[in-house]
Formats: sequence, structure tokens, C-alpha cells
Amino acid sequence: MARPRRFEREEVVEKALGVFWRQGYQATSVQDLVDATGLNRGSLYDTFGDKHGLFLEVVEHYRSHVSARRLAKLEEPGPAREKIATFFKEVIEFSVGEGRLLGCLMTNAAIELAPHDRDTRLAVAANMAAMEAAFRRVLTRARKEGEIGAGKSPADLARFLTATANGLRVMAKVSPERAALRSVVRIALESLD
Repeated sequence: MARPRRFEREEVVEKALGVFWRQGYQATSVQDLVDATGLNRGSLYDTFGDKHGLFLEVVEHYRSHVSARRLAKLEEPGPAREKIATFFKEVIEFSVGEGRLLGCLMTNAAIELAPHDRDTRLAVAANMAAMEAAFRRVLTRARKEGEIGAGKSPADLARFLTATANGLRVMAKVSPERAALRSVVRIALESLD
């Protein structure tokens, strides 16, 4: 008879998320994950296959919880420009506050692994596509309501705002200065005029 697992999978994934986010994939050892999660190596391998399997589950958890929650706020009722400005304000505040020098797990994965890891590349691409789609929906509504000009392309602006969000997270890893990050957002918001 198999012994029942004595841990909550989601709790383990969240603990591993913190390690991968702080250290990156390559710098995280299996021992780091064992120490952070409290699992023994056997349970880690039995449950996730290997470090890469756990990382992919972490990325999916981040995408479906952290990213999805942030994107859902974009589509709440209210003026589009205000929602977009709030989105970027929260990115900045996290980047200069509790997330100082962390960046975005998805952006970090894109830089570190996506060029040579197909599974990570697909997960990051899906996350970016979800962000772009959320921006596009907000901007399409804004154009219908006259908040942005009829000549503005919601698809082009959405792609630009997605690139801006990812660029901000990279900038903040190197130089988390609120004023510099706000200047980038100011220019991004002016693109909506």
C-alpha cells in the first residue's frame, strides 16, 4: 500500500517559486529546493520528476495566480487609462518595494531559459499573449468609448504596453529607481493620446 503524501502540492510550489524567483533557475540547486520546501529528494522527484518539472509547475502557478490576478484588475469596470496607469503603478511599487531586484519571474525565465528551453519559452509566450490580450480588450473598449482616438490600433498599443511592462521589470532589476520607472510609464501612457 502506498503511503499518502504528507504535503500540500500548492504550498510546495509556492515555496519553490520564492527560491526560483530570488535565485533564478540555474543558480537553484535541488538541495535549495529541498531546504525551502521541506520535501526530501525522493518526494520531490516522485512528485515533480526533476528540478525542471518543478520549475515548469512553478511557472504555471505564477501565470495562473500572480499574472492572472494582475491582469484581471485591468479589466475591471472604470476608465481604461486609469486601469492601465494603476497596472503600471503596481508594477513600479512592487519593483521598488518588496520585489526589489527580483524582476518578474516570467521575464526572468524568458531571459534565462526561453532561448534554449522550449517548454519555458511556450509558458512565457502564453503569459505574454495573455497580457497582450488583456491590454487589447481594455484598449478596444477604450476606443469604443472614445477614451483613445479612433485611429489608434488596440493591437499595436497592447503589444507596446506588454513590451513596456516587461522592460520595466528588467530595468527595475538593475536600477529600481521610482522616478526613472515612472518616466517610462508617463511616455507609455502618452502613447494613448
